[in-house]
Amino acid sequence: MKEKKEKRRWGLMIFIVLIMIGTSFGVFIGTTGNTQKVRYNDIVFSFNGNYWMTKINGVQAAFSNQPKEVENISMAPEIKDMLTNRLEIDSTSEYNSTANQQIALAQRNMGLTLASYRIYLRQGFTAPNPYNLPVFNCSAATQAVPVIYFTLSNETKIFSEGSCIIVQASKPAEVEKAKDRILYSILGVI
Repeated sequence: MKEKKEKRRWGLMIFIVLIMIGTSFGVFIGTTGNTQKVRYNDIVFSFNGNYWMTKINGVQAAFSNQPKEVENISMAPEIKDMLTNRLEIDSTSEYNSTANQQIALAQRNMGLTLASYRIYLRQGFTAPNPYNLPVFNCSAATQAVPVIYFTLSNETKIFSEGSCIIVQASKPAEVEKAKDRILYSILGVI
């Protein structure tokens, strides 16, 4: 009986050692799991399961979509200059929009990425709202503080009227794509 227990103990120890060696071997040969990588304009993007990550100008940036997925979104060429080298950008939408959750997520994600580059994104709505967020619309846009107005329309495109950038999305899921198109432009990727 002692012999049986001793054999079991040795068998269990050998099994644990084999598991440890197998796990260590996987680490040493560099298995990376499900990490996806893509290259766009000599910039490498890695997908971490939620976001596409890369370093641009030495700063980590996150995107919901890779550049190839958004490069075909129509965007007026002057918008890059309107948004580059700004200290603050205002972002607005209608508080009762059917895409309000997607717009809020896009604004949040845009704000986080821009904050890494020392650009402050202030969020608000086009009219008084139950959330007590600031009210601003395209008439409040200036050259120093442009306004990005997110709205739904029949096609996804980004254009300007004065110092206001209008982001039209054909459906709520397109809002994040349009946001990434703007960010890629500001950061010089597209």
